[in-house]
Amino acid sequence: VKVVHLSHTDAGAGAGRAAYRIHRSLLSLGLDSTLLVSDKRTSDSTVISYTGRWPHRLRARASEYAEAKLAKAVARDRSVFISPSYFSHYSPAADPRVQAADVVSLFWINGAFVSPQGLAGLTQPIVWRLSDVWPFSGGCHYPGTCDHFELECGHCPQLRSPSAHDMSHQLWQRKKTAWQNLDITIAAPSEWVASLARRSSLFSRRRVDVIPTGIDLSCYRPLDRSDARARLGIPMDKKVLVFGALSPTDDTRKGFKQLLRVLEVLANRPSASRLLAVVFGGEVDLQKLPVPGLSLGRLNSDESLTLAYSCADIVIVPSLEDNLPNVALEAIACGAPVAGFAVCGMPDIVRDGWNGVLSSEREPEVLGAAISDALSDERLLSQMRVNARMHAEARFSNVIQARAYLKLYTEVVENRQALHSRFGVKPNVG
Repeated sequence: VKVVHLSHTDAGAGAGRAAYRIHRSLLSLGLDSTLLVSDKRTSDSTVISYTGRWPHRLRARASEYAEAKLAKAVARDRSVFISPSYFSHYSPAADPRVQAADVVSLFWINGAFVSPQGLAGLTQPIVWRLSDVWPFSGGCHYPGTCDHFELECGHCPQLRSPSAHDMSHQLWQRKKTAWQNLDITIAAPSEWVASLARRSSLFSRRRVDVIPTGIDLSCYRPLDRSDARARLGIPMDKKVLVFGALSPTDDTRKGFKQLLRVLEVLANRPSASRLLAVVFGGEVDLQKLPVPGLSLGRLNSDESLTLAYSCADIVIVPSLEDNLPNVALEAIACGAPVAGFAVCGMPDIVRDGWNGVLSSEREPEVLGAAISDALSDERLLSQMRVNARMHAEARFSNVIQARAYLKLYTEVVENRQALHSRFGVKPNVG
């Protein structure tokens, strides 16, 4: 099976990193795998920037800038809504590298990379990994309480739109028209996003498989805690709470406000003097944290992230809406218990009281109290560390993930070949 992957990038945010990890894992299994990206950030020669020479790259950047400006103008929150791809200029079906593939694997491609109509000419089976809900929505990354994707979008709450034929409906209509005859199979990282896809009007008739995100467990592994803390200048007598996000104060979904309230609860407990909040990713004003804090800045390597997680007593992931957070996956792979709310994909990762703390209520005060109880029980924390790594090995290995994708790719190709052999024509699968 020869597969070509399309992804906006091969690094940076979670979606790009997931695409790159899957690509590399498939190569390790001997699969003929090519990753095409709009924004190449690694030096890996197996990753190809589709933009080619500099005039094309310039046009791509100009298109992405125009998309971002349009989305900002029409949506109340850029982090949860992205505009239709009016400015896309790449046609996968016209790319010889895509034409030569048996399977086209899609990741996060929205924005100025590929428009809905840009996919319309593809004749191969498509496997679409859902980084968020954009593939079956009218533009949002995450729907919140909105269920309009089950019908045909419109009256979009993100756009504050009273119109049934607003921008969200128009994009939904473009997707419906462009994709109705495509052979699309859905790969969902979490049970949560799989359930939404099955309810959606665009994907309800498609095959939806759950394939959890894989982590390189040889890289993300428990390090000696005393050594890790010594390297970062963190005393062993501190109870360390780790939090990481690329844009913690800008992306409301990541729950930074909720984190502050959780820390306020902990700051009022008798053991507050022993607490240390360690943050990484985007800029955070440590003076605003209710407990003493340490910023590690932007961590750009797997090694530095592994070091940070290995320092933690608990990694707090207070997301209000998230698919299958990489931070939580990487943390349990490093043997760090994770605390968060029982929303979206978090229950796939955390079992309350077994490998972390999971609050069924989205109340920071409740989560803060549960974290405090866990921190006071060293025996429980020790067992949680063991269970965290065990859960990562059982469900979130990159090897398990790669084998699942290889199996899926093989099945969709064989199904297509069987249909061709039986009917002699490509079936209408919409």
